[in-house]
Amino acid sequence: MATVALLVHPTRPEAARLAAEAVGWLEAQGHVARLLSGPAGGPDAGLPPGPPVAADLAGADLAVSLGGDGTFLRLVPPAHAAGIPVLGVNFGRLGYLLEVAPERLIEFLGRAVVGDVAIEERTVISVTVARGLAATDGADRSATVGADGSRRWVALNEMVVEKTVPGHMVSLSTAIDGEPCFTYKADGVLVATPTGSTAYNLSAGGPIISPRIAAMILTPVAPHLSIDRSLVLHPDQVLTVGVGEGRPAVLVIDGREIGELCPGAEVACGVAATPMRLVSLGERGFAGLLRSTLAPGRDG
Repeated sequence: MATVALLVHPTRPEAARLAAEAVGWLEAQGHVARLLSGPAGGPDAGLPPGPPVAADLAGADLAVSLGGDGTFLRLVPPAHAAGIPVLGVNFGRLGYLLEVAPERLIEFLGRAVVGDVAIEERTVISVTVARGLAATDGADRSATVGADGSRRWVALNEMVVEKTVPGHMVSLSTAIDGEPCFTYKADGVLVATPTGSTAYNLSAGGPIISPRIAAMILTPVAPHLSIDRSLVLHPDQVLTVGVGEGRPAVLVIDGREIGELCPGAEVACGVAATPMRLVSLGERGFAGLLRSTLAPGRDG
Protein backbone atom coordinates (compact mmCIF):
# COMPACT_ATOMS: atom_id res chain seq x y z
CA MET A 1 0.00 0.00 0.00
CA ALA A 2 1.33 3.43 -0.96
CA THR A 3 0.46 6.91 0.31
CA VAL A 4 0.29 9.53 -2.44
CA ALA A 5 -0.01 13.27 -1.74
CA LEU A 6 -1.45 15.49 -4.49
CA LEU A 7 -1.03 19.25 -4.87
CA VAL A 8 -3.60 20.71 -7.29
CA HIS A 9 -3.62 24.13 -8.93
CA PRO A 10 -6.85 25.54 -7.44
CA THR A 11 -7.90 27.67 -10.42
CA ARG A 12 -7.69 24.91 -13.04
CA PRO A 13 -10.93 22.89 -13.01
CA GLU A 14 -9.44 20.26 -15.29
CA ALA A 15 -6.67 19.66 -12.75
CA ALA A 16 -9.22 19.31 -9.94
CA ARG A 17 -11.24 16.81 -11.99
CA LEU A 18 -8.15 14.72 -12.72
CA ALA A 19 -7.12 14.85 -9.05
CA ALA A 20 -10.54 13.50 -8.04
CA GLU A 21 -10.18 10.72 -10.60
CA ALA A 22 -6.69 9.90 -9.30
CA VAL A 23 -7.91 9.82 -5.69
CA GLY A 24 -10.72 7.45 -6.65
CA TRP A 25 -8.35 5.17 -8.54
CA LEU A 26 -5.77 5.10 -5.73
CA GLU A 27 -8.35 4.27 -3.09
CA ALA A 28 -9.92 1.59 -5.26
CA GLN A 29 -6.49 -0.02 -5.52
CA GLY A 30 -6.05 -0.01 -1.76
CA HIS A 31 -3.71 2.99 -1.59
CA VAL A 32 -4.03 6.17 0.48
CA ALA A 33 -4.54 9.53 -1.27
CA ARG A 34 -3.97 12.87 0.44
CA LEU A 35 -4.92 16.26 -1.06
CA LEU A 36 -2.63 19.14 -0.07
CA SER A 37 -3.60 22.79 0.32
CA GLY A 38 -2.84 25.09 -2.62
CA PRO A 39 0.46 26.99 -2.79
CA ALA A 40 0.70 30.74 -2.41
CA GLY A 41 1.64 33.19 -5.16
CA GLY A 42 4.35 32.82 -7.78
CA PRO A 43 4.30 31.86 -11.46
CA ASP A 44 0.88 30.18 -11.20
CA ALA A 45 -1.22 33.29 -10.69
CA GLY A 46 -4.34 33.45 -8.56
CA LEU A 47 -3.35 30.89 -5.96
CA PRO A 48 -4.76 31.28 -2.44
CA PRO A 49 -2.65 31.27 0.76
CA GLY A 50 -1.52 28.02 2.28
CA PRO A 51 1.72 26.59 0.82
CA PRO A 52 2.29 22.97 1.81
CA VAL A 53 4.89 22.27 4.45
CA ALA A 54 6.93 19.16 5.20
CA ALA A 55 4.44 18.03 7.86
CA ASP A 56 1.76 17.79 5.16
CA LEU A 57 3.86 15.09 3.48
CA ALA A 58 4.74 13.05 6.55
CA GLY A 59 4.43 9.35 5.77
CA ALA A 60 3.83 9.84 2.04
CA ASP A 61 5.66 7.73 -0.52
CA LEU A 62 5.07 9.98 -3.52
CA ALA A 63 4.02 13.59 -4.15
CA VAL A 64 2.19 14.57 -7.34
CA SER A 65 1.87 18.09 -8.73
CA LEU A 66 -1.09 18.90 -11.01
CA GLY A 67 -0.64 22.32 -12.56
CA GLY A 68 2.21 24.19 -14.21
CA ASP A 69 5.87 24.60 -13.35
CA GLY A 70 4.90 27.06 -10.61
CA THR A 71 2.74 24.52 -8.79
CA PHE A 72 5.53 21.96 -9.09
CA LEU A 73 8.08 24.38 -7.66
CA ARG A 74 5.84 25.07 -4.65
CA LEU A 75 5.93 21.37 -3.88
CA VAL A 76 9.73 21.21 -3.98
CA PRO A 77 10.63 22.58 -0.49
CA PRO A 78 8.34 20.31 1.56
CA ALA A 79 9.07 17.28 -0.62
CA HIS A 80 12.81 17.90 -0.37
CA ALA A 81 12.57 18.25 3.41
CA ALA A 82 10.57 15.03 3.65
CA GLY A 83 12.79 13.14 1.18
CA ILE A 84 9.82 12.26 -1.04
CA PRO A 85 10.05 11.98 -4.84
CA VAL A 86 7.83 14.26 -6.93
CA LEU A 87 5.94 13.51 -10.13
CA GLY A 88 4.73 16.45 -12.22
CA VAL A 89 1.56 16.51 -14.35
CA ASN A 90 1.59 19.28 -16.94
CA PHE A 91 -1.42 21.61 -17.05
CA GLY A 92 0.78 24.61 -17.87
CA ARG A 93 2.25 26.06 -21.03
CA LEU A 94 5.89 24.95 -21.06
CA GLY A 95 6.19 22.20 -18.46
CA TYR A 96 9.97 21.80 -18.59
CA LEU A 97 9.88 20.11 -15.18
CA LEU A 98 6.78 18.04 -15.86
CA GLU A 99 6.94 14.66 -17.57
CA VAL A 100 3.34 13.46 -17.47
CA ALA A 101 0.52 14.52 -19.79
CA PRO A 102 -2.84 14.65 -17.94
CA GLU A 103 -4.39 11.81 -19.95
CA ARG A 104 -1.61 9.45 -18.85
CA LEU A 105 -1.60 10.16 -15.11
CA ILE A 106 -3.47 7.01 -14.03
CA GLU A 107 -1.18 4.88 -16.18
CA PHE A 108 1.93 6.36 -14.60
CA LEU A 109 0.51 6.30 -11.08
CA GLY A 110 0.09 2.58 -11.57
CA ARG A 111 3.76 2.34 -12.46
CA ALA A 112 4.94 4.65 -9.70
CA VAL A 113 3.18 2.89 -6.80
CA VAL A 114 4.86 -0.42 -7.73
CA GLY A 115 8.28 1.16 -8.30
CA ASP A 116 8.31 0.86 -12.10
CA VAL A 117 9.89 4.30 -12.53
CA ALA A 118 13.35 5.78 -12.18
CA ILE A 119 14.24 8.35 -9.55
CA GLU A 120 16.51 11.18 -10.69
CA GLU A 121 18.53 13.12 -8.17
CA ARG A 122 18.72 16.85 -8.94
CA THR A 123 20.97 19.47 -7.41
CA VAL A 124 19.22 22.02 -5.23
CA ILE A 125 20.67 25.24 -3.85
CA SER A 126 20.58 26.07 -0.17
CA VAL A 127 19.93 29.81 0.24
CA THR A 128 20.64 31.40 3.62
CA VAL A 129 20.09 34.96 4.87
CA ALA A 130 21.42 35.80 8.33
CA ARG A 131 20.19 39.40 8.59
CA GLY A 132 18.73 42.33 6.72
CA LEU A 133 15.72 40.57 5.19
CA ALA A 134 12.12 41.71 5.58
CA ALA A 135 10.49 38.39 4.67
CA THR A 136 6.85 37.81 3.77
CA ASP A 137 4.67 35.57 5.94
CA GLY A 138 4.59 32.85 3.30
CA ALA A 139 8.36 32.99 2.98
CA ASP A 140 8.78 32.49 6.71
CA ARG A 141 6.51 29.45 6.60
CA SER A 142 8.63 27.84 3.89
CA ALA A 143 11.95 28.70 5.58
CA THR A 144 14.05 26.70 7.98
CA VAL A 145 14.97 29.01 10.87
CA GLY A 146 18.35 28.51 12.50
CA ALA A 147 19.27 28.93 16.16
CA ASP A 148 20.93 32.24 15.25
CA GLY A 149 17.77 33.53 13.59
CA SER A 150 19.00 32.96 10.05
CA ARG A 151 16.52 31.74 7.45
CA ARG A 152 17.21 29.05 4.88
CA TRP A 153 15.35 28.03 1.74
CA VAL A 154 16.03 25.56 -1.06
CA ALA A 155 15.78 26.28 -4.79
CA LEU A 156 15.43 23.74 -7.57
CA ASN A 157 15.70 26.35 -10.36
CA GLU A 158 17.35 29.50 -9.07
CA MET A 159 17.62 32.24 -6.53
CA VAL A 160 17.68 35.86 -7.72
CA VAL A 161 18.74 39.09 -6.01
CA GLU A 162 17.38 41.94 -8.08
CA LYS A 163 16.58 45.64 -8.06
CA THR A 164 13.46 47.09 -6.46
CA VAL A 165 13.53 50.57 -8.03
CA PRO A 166 12.39 50.67 -11.69
CA GLY A 167 14.89 52.30 -14.02
CA HIS A 168 17.75 52.06 -11.51
CA MET A 169 20.44 49.45 -11.01
CA VAL A 170 21.42 47.83 -7.75
CA SER A 171 24.98 47.29 -6.55
CA LEU A 172 25.71 43.65 -5.75
CA SER A 173 29.05 42.28 -4.54
CA THR A 174 29.97 38.61 -4.77
CA ALA A 175 32.45 36.43 -2.92
CA ILE A 176 33.46 32.80 -3.44
CA ASP A 177 34.47 30.90 -0.32
CA GLY A 178 34.90 34.25 1.42
CA GLU A 179 37.21 35.69 -1.25
CA PRO A 180 35.84 38.83 -2.95
CA CYS A 181 34.97 38.35 -6.62
CA PHE A 182 33.01 40.69 -8.92
CA THR A 183 30.85 43.64 -7.93
CA TYR A 184 27.99 44.22 -10.34
CA LYS A 185 25.98 47.33 -11.11
CA ALA A 186 23.07 45.49 -12.66
CA ASP A 187 19.39 44.66 -12.65
CA GLY A 188 20.38 41.71 -10.49
CA VAL A 189 22.31 38.48 -10.23
CA LEU A 190 20.97 34.95 -10.23
CA VAL A 191 22.36 31.66 -9.01
CA ALA A 192 20.92 28.70 -10.90
CA THR A 193 21.09 24.95 -10.66
CA PRO A 194 21.70 22.81 -13.76
CA THR A 195 17.97 22.02 -13.72
CA GLY A 196 17.24 25.76 -13.69
CA SER A 197 19.85 26.56 -16.33
CA THR A 198 17.10 26.52 -18.98
CA ALA A 199 14.89 28.96 -17.05
CA TYR A 200 15.77 32.56 -16.07
CA ASN A 201 19.47 31.75 -16.42
CA LEU A 202 19.02 31.00 -20.13
CA SER A 203 17.01 34.19 -20.68
CA ALA A 204 19.82 36.17 -19.03
CA GLY A 205 22.41 34.66 -21.39
CA GLY A 206 23.67 31.89 -19.14
CA PRO A 207 24.74 28.42 -20.30
CA ILE A 208 22.62 25.28 -20.48
CA ILE A 209 24.09 22.58 -18.23
CA SER A 210 23.06 18.95 -18.02
CA PRO A 211 21.05 18.24 -14.86
CA ARG A 212 23.35 15.27 -14.24
CA ILE A 213 26.12 17.72 -13.28
CA ALA A 214 26.32 19.03 -9.72
CA ALA A 215 27.13 22.74 -9.93
CA MET A 216 25.93 26.30 -9.38
CA ILE A 217 25.78 28.94 -12.12
CA LEU A 218 26.25 32.63 -11.29
CA THR A 219 24.79 34.86 -14.02
CA PRO A 220 24.51 38.68 -13.88
CA VAL A 221 21.28 40.22 -15.18
CA ALA A 222 21.88 43.23 -17.46
CA PRO A 223 25.21 44.29 -15.88
CA HIS A 224 26.53 47.80 -16.63
CA LEU A 225 30.24 48.18 -17.46
CA SER A 226 31.01 44.83 -15.87
CA ILE A 227 31.72 41.28 -16.95
CA ASP A 228 28.56 39.78 -18.40
CA ARG A 229 29.66 36.16 -18.49
CA SER A 230 28.45 33.41 -16.20
CA LEU A 231 30.57 31.57 -13.66
CA VAL A 232 30.08 27.83 -13.13
CA LEU A 233 31.01 26.87 -9.58
CA HIS A 234 31.96 23.60 -7.93
CA PRO A 235 29.34 22.09 -5.60
CA ASP A 236 31.71 22.45 -2.63
CA GLN A 237 32.02 26.21 -3.09
CA VAL A 238 29.94 28.82 -1.25
CA LEU A 239 28.85 31.95 -3.07
CA THR A 240 27.86 35.09 -1.16
CA VAL A 241 25.89 37.96 -2.71
CA GLY A 242 25.93 41.24 -0.79
CA VAL A 243 23.66 44.23 -1.30
CA GLY A 244 25.62 47.48 -1.65
CA GLU A 245 24.82 50.86 -0.17
CA GLY A 246 22.24 53.14 -1.72
CA ARG A 247 19.36 50.89 -2.75
CA PRO A 248 17.69 47.74 -1.41
CA ALA A 249 17.14 44.56 -3.39
CA VAL A 250 14.55 41.81 -3.43
CA LEU A 251 15.18 38.09 -2.95
CA VAL A 252 13.27 35.74 -5.26
CA ILE A 253 13.52 31.95 -5.00
CA ASP A 254 12.08 29.72 -7.74
CA GLY A 255 9.87 32.56 -8.95
CA ARG A 256 8.47 33.44 -5.51
CA GLU A 257 9.29 36.76 -3.88
CA ILE A 258 10.76 36.11 -0.44
CA GLY A 259 11.26 39.67 0.79
CA GLU A 260 13.29 42.86 0.63
CA LEU A 261 17.01 42.87 1.36
CA CYS A 262 18.30 46.08 2.91
CA PRO A 263 21.76 47.50 2.03
CA GLY A 264 24.40 45.44 3.80
CA ALA A 265 22.39 42.22 3.70
CA GLU A 266 24.11 39.07 2.44
CA VAL A 267 22.74 35.94 0.80
CA ALA A 268 24.83 32.75 1.00
CA CYS A 269 24.31 30.03 -1.61
CA GLY A 270 25.66 26.52 -1.73
CA VAL A 271 24.71 23.13 -3.14
CA ALA A 272 22.52 21.37 -0.59
CA ALA A 273 23.87 18.14 0.89
CA THR A 274 20.68 16.27 -0.04
CA PRO A 275 19.48 16.32 -3.68
CA MET A 276 15.89 16.63 -4.82
CA ARG A 277 14.29 13.39 -6.00
CA LEU A 278 12.21 13.57 -9.18
CA VAL A 279 10.23 10.74 -10.73
CA SER A 280 11.48 9.99 -14.22
CA LEU A 281 9.51 7.92 -16.68
CA GLY A 282 12.52 7.36 -18.91
CA GLU A 283 10.65 8.40 -22.06
CA ARG A 284 12.71 11.46 -22.94
CA GLY A 285 16.39 12.17 -22.41
CA PHE A 286 18.11 15.51 -21.97
CA ALA A 287 18.43 16.15 -25.70
CA GLY A 288 14.80 15.29 -26.39
CA LEU A 289 13.67 17.48 -23.52
CA LEU A 290 15.59 20.43 -24.92
CA ARG A 291 14.10 19.89 -28.39
CA SER A 292 10.53 19.59 -27.16
CA THR A 293 10.58 22.54 -24.76
CA LEU A 294 13.09 25.03 -26.18
CA ALA A 295 12.56 24.39 -29.90
CA PRO A 296 8.93 23.20 -30.18
CA GLY A 297 7.81 22.19 -33.63
CA ARG A 298 11.34 21.37 -34.78
CA ASP A 299 11.50 17.83 -33.44
CA GLY A 300 11.47 15.18 -36.17
